[in-house]
Amino acid sequence: MYHLEKEKYLGNSNKKFSNKKSISIIETEYHQKVYEGWHSHQNAHITLFLKGGTVEKRKKETNLVSPGTVLFYHSDELHQNQNTIFPSKNINIEIDETHFKNFEITEEVLKNRIANSVETKLLILKIYKESLINDNFSEDSINILLSNYVSNQYYFEKFSNCPTWVNTLFELLNDCWNENPSLNELSKILNINPISISKHFPKYFGCTYGEYMRRLKIDKSIYLIQQKKVSLTEVGYTCGFSDQSHFIRTFKQCTGFLPKDFKKIL
Repeated sequence: MYHLEKEKYLGNSNKKFSNKKSISIIETEYHQKVYEGWHSHQNAHITLFLKGGTVEKRKKETNLVSPGTVLFYHSDELHQNQNTIFPSKNINIEIDETHFKNFEITEEVLKNRIANSVETKLLILKIYKESLINDNFSEDSINILLSNYVSNQYYFEKFSNCPTWVNTLFELLNDCWNENPSLNELSKILNINPISISKHFPKYFGCTYGEYMRRLKIDKSIYLIQQKKVSLTEVGYTCGFSDQSHFIRTFKQCTGFLPKDFKKIL
């Protein structure tokens, strides 16, 4: 069994960024078989898998990992990876104990936020992009991004105790992510006043209706780009964007990357 110290991973770590706020960003690639036994990491971290895949096992669960999967690891949490697809690549946002204490949050709070995988995926890409810029503003920018993300920790508790129409709306929007339904159209389906939907949407979804739909579309576009089977023009069209410039602008707003630059890091 291995215990890996700060910023250490089993694969090849190509890029690293550490700031004074005790946050590290590590890009790791796997081109050949590595240790497949139980191991743990000194610090808690969030991982976004960019390409490849693996079977990730923990004491009480098994995760089939593919491009786009987001996982949270507690500090010292035992896990193992088997049947890895080569090449594989992931981004790790590592947070040490000092940061948790300074900002008065817990690992469990961060783990609960990961349940919103779409928002978490976009956050990781923004932080990763900022780490690549690595200028005088990057340290504070990364800290602000993570702090704002964690500060919205309670809306999932509200979502779990929401009216029936909220769950119906959630399923509806995730099914029609490539469309652009208006609030009036949604209100007719839900039999709810459109003003009520607009008023209560941020409470249960953590953002405005427009922001949520754009996140869903960009999340789907990330998946399509990772498949490398269609052009960026086709990706934008498939995801419901009216023109390429709108797609490019929204993608950069949500991830920090231009679509063509995101494609290059895969």
